[in-house]
Amino acid sequence: MAQAERERLRVLMFPWLAHGHINPYLELATRLTTTSSSQIDVVVHLVSTPVNLAAVAHRRTDRISLVELHLPELPGLPPALHTTKHLPPRLMPALKRACDLAAPAFGALLDELSPDVVLYDFIQPWAPLEAAARGVPAVHFSTCSAAATAFFLHFLDGGGGGGGGGGGRGAFPFEAISLGGAEEDARYTMLTCRDDGTALLPEGERLPLSFARSSEFVAVKTCVEIESKYMDYLSKLVGKEIIPCGPLLVDSGDVSAGSEADGGMRWLDGQEPGSVVLVSFGSEYFMTEKQLAEMARGLELSGAAFVWVVRFPQQSPDGDEDDHGAAAARAMPPGFAPARGLVVEGWAPQRRVLSHRSCGAFLTHCGWSSVMESMSAGVPMVALPLHIDQPVGANLAAELGVAARVRQERFGEFEAEEVARAVRAVMRGGEALRRRATELREVVARRDAECDEQIGALLHRMARLCGKGTGRAAQLRH
Repeated sequence: MAQAERERLRVLMFPWLAHGHINPYLELATRLTTTSSSQIDVVVHLVSTPVNLAAVAHRRTDRISLVELHLPELPGLPPALHTTKHLPPRLMPALKRACDLAAPAFGALLDELSPDVVLYDFIQPWAPLEAAARGVPAVHFSTCSAAATAFFLHFLDGGGGGGGGGGGRGAFPFEAISLGGAEEDARYTMLTCRDDGTALLPEGERLPLSFARSSEFVAVKTCVEIESKYMDYLSKLVGKEIIPCGPLLVDSGDVSAGSEADGGMRWLDGQEPGSVVLVSFGSEYFMTEKQLAEMARGLELSGAAFVWVVRFPQQSPDGDEDDHGAAAARAMPPGFAPARGLVVEGWAPQRRVLSHRSCGAFLTHCGWSSVMESMSAGVPMVALPLHIDQPVGANLAAELGVAARVRQERFGEFEAEEVARAVRAVMRGGEALRRRATELREVVARRDAECDEQIGALLHRMARLCGKGTGRAAQLRH
């Protein structure tokens, strides 16, 4: 009888077309559909492009369905590139334009699936409009830190509304997160949100509109213990409650026997405890030849053993340039044969490497998921942010006492000697960083393992938006 009394909540999730966004959404879907803290049965429809869904097909369950959204084909952007993975930076505006043009197709999916509530990402602030036209509430779920989100919103919507440049609020109120004062912070925000002239929606309006259109509250991948003051300020900026969903750490998955990843784990088994630096800059950043050469020389100068995860773009007839027009490297520097290092191309089980007894530091771009994973493993970071929200993530990690910075002239412009200096500082003299990392490991790992309370709170709020959970299920809460 108890099962018959359970209400069903149909949730449609629409993350941005990047695996760094899709994976947290899928992890949230898994936890919503398996939580034991609610009398509501949840089913999730996760919407993305066919090329993205093919990579996560193994995450499908009887309660999580993967639904294809077909984008219009634009010049130079075939369906195989309807994803940020392997996407040349010059095509990012085209991908956003194609996604924006898919709004009618997304609306058709809403008509077909009839969800009770929609969870959407900040790149698609039109998604809640499509939902509202059908009487469906929509909630923004942010996969970025509260600190980074508050930072950008402070300058994007500072007194002028809708991406107006942010002069009205002055300096960001948390100096530790600042990139060098109010003027520099505002300049970096505008640089990050610049347009190429082809956008259907100005870049600077996406984030403010996504928050403004969220129904009653905003969900964020974070922990109160880590970001309490930034959550409070974000709530003040947007006038809505911020619901933390926890770290939402994703399992690295199985490592096949005989694979390159398996060989890497075996190599780690033969190293001394705490002696190895994991080096990785995310799944969607491709270093230039100069960056790759400086990094290679810096790692060798550091004298530390390392596992370096490198990625190269797919071949493109028009070339692949970074934000400054420099071509992405397609191979390791000539003659690079490290005596104490291991180079892994493409993918490595990051959480498993971080949790390995031999891992003593993480040289990272400070994407939010990587920061959370490093803290959950109790591993101090060597921070080398390269673009977008990463500089804020690096400053937050440093403020928390778990990261040392690599000095850069501009983000992405670093020298081998500075890489070596920062790595040595953590590996040879980072006792304070290591102690603090151990303290935060207990907090983050516990929050991730004991997530029912947080997920239950989010589920209750979503159910309330659409008039569910008000009968017998609600009574059981009190």
